[in-house]
Order: sequence, then structure tokens, then C-alpha cells
Amino acid sequence: MDKKERWELAWTIFVIVLFAIVIAGTLPEDFVVGGVPSVERCLVGVPTSKIIDVHITSYQYLFKINESGGGIISDELGSPYYYNLIIGHPGEYLNITMTSADVTSNFYFADYSDRVVTDQIVPGLVEYDVLPVPNITGAYAFLGGEYNGPWFSYQTGLLLSLPYSGYFTSGNITAYEKQTSVAQSVALKGDPYNPPIIGPSTSFYLVGNQCGIFNDTVPGPTLITYAHKTVTVKMYMPTPDDDRNYLYNYSVNGTAYPVTSVYVGIYAIWWNGTITLVKQVPISYGTTMCFTFNATAPAYLYGIITPVYYNYNPCGLSTKLGDLIGIQKGYIMGAWGVILVECD
Repeated sequence: MDKKERWELAWTIFVIVLFAIVIAGTLPEDFVVGGVPSVERCLVGVPTSKIIDVHITSYQYLFKINESGGGIISDELGSPYYYNLIIGHPGEYLNITMTSADVTSNFYFADYSDRVVTDQIVPGLVEYDVLPVPNITGAYAFLGGEYNGPWFSYQTGLLLSLPYSGYFTSGNITAYEKQTSVAQSVALKGDPYNPPIIGPSTSFYLVGNQCGIFNDTVPGPTLITYAHKTVTVKMYMPTPDDDRNYLYNYSVNGTAYPVTSVYVGIYAIWWNGTITLVKQVPISYGTTMCFTFNATAPAYLYGIITPVYYNYNPCGLSTKLGDLIGIQKGYIMGAWGVILVECD
């Protein structure tokens, strides 16, 4: 063996030994935390009362979310799941497990005062992360950060940082508005950011567009109102008439029609995460839907808060003759948002 061969052999052995050291050091954790050992260590020393276990299932255009612990029990109208919504309290940690139902996706969250989190969600694998609930209470956007079809931009949700008890204070709202303004105009200009903020007020008018969303944003604007006041929210949605609108659907035989089997309403979000019905009505196009209620909960959801099934099938071409124009279908949410209740 000449000198060159000895150097090559020594280098090969060195690399093998280096790999062995890395594998031995991380093997106990690799299959627990998806190959990211630091995630598990993030929760060392954190009281269990401060940890919320969050299971996110990513569909093509939707996040389905189950939460437990930390005083939060996900319960949306009697269901153990939220759609595109995570609820927590300041000082708590989200112990997140992510799986995919049907497509490669991504979980992207930018807490503008702390960190940017991005996790790939791949069918057949499990992803893990730990995310502190923002200390500044408010509604923070998260989204599917990977293109997986024409409606991928509607896969946007809100992490609602809710006061432990009581309502949002004026100081809370001011801090949230300031942070959001900085993010929108300076810090993350051009990136996804929190929805526009409207209020404080006791009267709101939301206008839908031909894409099926309120005030040209997904989710819709974050509304600010006052505790124990009578609040009026009016919503208007034009009649869908083209394929830019997920509320413009197709039957099995390919006939187009506006979706009417969905409800629009107001829903109370309580301190423990329970979401209860205030009032809802079947969607009505071309007319103003008016909701009046007394603001007793710390936050509310408005609009269409359950997924709408969409199937692109003009003239039946997606179900005949070998799917001539391809198949495009899934569950979508767009016309919804939150109301934060301030104690004046």
C-alpha cells in the first residue's frame, strides 16, 4: 500500500468514525422527535400546565387541529377539532405534532417579535416542533408555505393568543397593533403577515369579493370591539359566478352552481378554547346578512368557519374520458376571521 492509498484509507476511516459518533449521540432522540433533538429539549423544565399538545393534520388546503392541556380543550361546536385555528395563552408552549392527510405541505409561522418557524409536512412521516405562544395577545397568521394546488394561499390560519381571564386590555391591543404595523411595513414587508385590524368599534361591515373572501384578505380583517357592548356585524357576499370563487362549485355531471349548503355566523371563543354558537344563518348571496350580539366572550369567530367542499368539474370533464382536464377538489376556507374584545 503506497502513501496515497494510506491517506485515502485514513480519511475514509475518519469519516466513518465521525458518522458513528453523531449517530450514537442522537439515536435515542431521532425516532422521538423526528430527527430534531433540540425540539424535545425546548420543553425541559417547563411545567406540564404550561404545555399545550397540538396535533395538526394538513390537508391540501386546510389545517385540522386538535389541542389539549394548558387549560385548552379544543371544542368547536361540539367537535374536538378546530379548522385553521390554534388557541393558547401567553407563557404557554405549543408542543406540535404534524402529519399529512394527503399531500406534501408546510407549516409556516412568523412571530414577529421572536422567531420564524417553518416545518415541512410529508405524507407518511411525522414532524415535530415547539412554539411559544406570543406574549403579546392577539391573532397571528400561520399558513401552508408550500404550493400544493391553486387554492394553496387559502390554507392560512390564526394562532389566537388569548388572555388567561378577562378581556384584552387597551394596552394589549395597542401593543398588538404596533407590532403588526411594524411587521407589515418594515420587518417582514412582502411576507405573509397578520390580517388588517379594524376598530375598536361596535359596528362592522364586511364585503366579500368574487374570490369568496372578506375585504380582500384571508383570513378576513381582525375586528376590535368592546366588552359588554351590543355589537353589529354585517356581511355581504356577491353571487359567485366564475371559477375564481371556491363557493362556485360543480355537480357530478359538471353543472356549475353557487354553494348554498353552508352557514355564515358569529361564534364565541371562551377562555378555555371552547367555541359556541351565537347565531348563524344559511348563506345568502347579494343581500346583507346582519348579526347583533352582546360581547361577553373574550373573542369571536365570524363568517364561514367550517370547510367548504370544492370540486372543479366543468361539463363533467374531470370525471369522464380519463379526466381530460385533471382533478381539482378539496376542502377550502376563506370567508372568516376573528373579533377581539377589549375591556374599555
